[in-house]
Amino acid sequence: MIRAEEIYDAATDDGAFDRLASTLAEAIGARSAAFHWGRSPADADEVSYSGYFSEEQMDVYDRDFAFDDVWGGALQGRSVNHIWNFADLVGDDEYEASRIYNEWIRPMGDDTFRCLGGTIRHGSTTGYIGFHRGRTQRPFSKRDVGIAQQCVAHIGRVMHIRRQLDRATHRGRMLHATLDLVGHATLILSMDGRLLHCNGQADIMLRRQDALMMRQQRIVARDLASDAALQAALRAAAAPEGTRSAAVMLRREDGPGYIVTVAALMIAGTRRIVLIATDPTTMDGSLVGRIRSLYGLTRAEVEVVLALCAGKAPEELARERGVALNTVRTQMKNIYSKMDCSRQSELVARISLLPRLNVAEI
Repeated sequence: MIRAEEIYDAATDDGAFDRLASTLAEAIGARSAAFHWGRSPADADEVSYSGYFSEEQMDVYDRDFAFDDVWGGALQGRSVNHIWNFADLVGDDEYEASRIYNEWIRPMGDDTFRCLGGTIRHGSTTGYIGFHRGRTQRPFSKRDVGIAQQCVAHIGRVMHIRRQLDRATHRGRMLHATLDLVGHATLILSMDGRLLHCNGQADIMLRRQDALMMRQQRIVARDLASDAALQAALRAAAAPEGTRSAAVMLRREDGPGYIVTVAALMIAGTRRIVLIATDPTTMDGSLVGRIRSLYGLTRAEVEVVLALCAGKAPEELARERGVALNTVRTQMKNIYSKMDCSRQSELVARISLLPRLNVAEI
């Protein structure tokens, strides 16, 4: 008999999960075991199989034989969470003539001929389990079926737990990827200023230590005057009534400073401080393509737009590009027409509404 805790170890321990099929097979005296769950036998989220089968053999089964498994087909329309002896459902002659036996079992030099198993369902998670013996081994008995049946409820809960954990992990990865896509350093702090999480941009900024850095797990500014303003903003955000956002300029020795926004937000039911730092010198590689697709501008016109957004006057732009001032003014007229605006300030306002992304130009 297998202890229930041995099954539940597989809920969170990947190693125990990989061994679970072998552990179950040994418990009922089967030569091998395999089970998986998903929307269908061929659409499995996870698979555990005893070492009797190789990974390559299981891949072939999933790809070419899952829908042609006579034992799996015999489960259609039958009760779930019930272990069946397939000797009662599929005759020896039918199995011996089946494609799975002749094109998968026999070519690998195997003689798997006896099986018991069933469909396991817990909540929204459905799984399929099978235990096997060879042709020359004794048939499965009612006692074997009873031992396997006692494991069904536990296996169903393990499947459900692992799927829920997988979904949570997937959601976490998507959130991390989304934060990394944003072209700003984003840091989430506890209310006492300890760093809890940061995206890739923030990690780069902290490792650079040119303006923002870590000290005893807390975020500080390198420049003393900037740090005084930053800590004041953090204290204001941490106050019980602190809900308004604040902005701080962090000085750097070289180049323009970081623009830092500090705000207190509710995240998963808990108040956190969110700090967003923008490096004005960082370029958004996707901006050219997004402006072109949004307003139908040429690449040259986008270059003019970006120069105007950087505060350059038409005369300065004409000198840099080596063209006549009238050429630049003609381009500006075309740009204003396409963007439905009449002044440089309107143009800058339109472009500033586009989110800043951390992706390269495609």
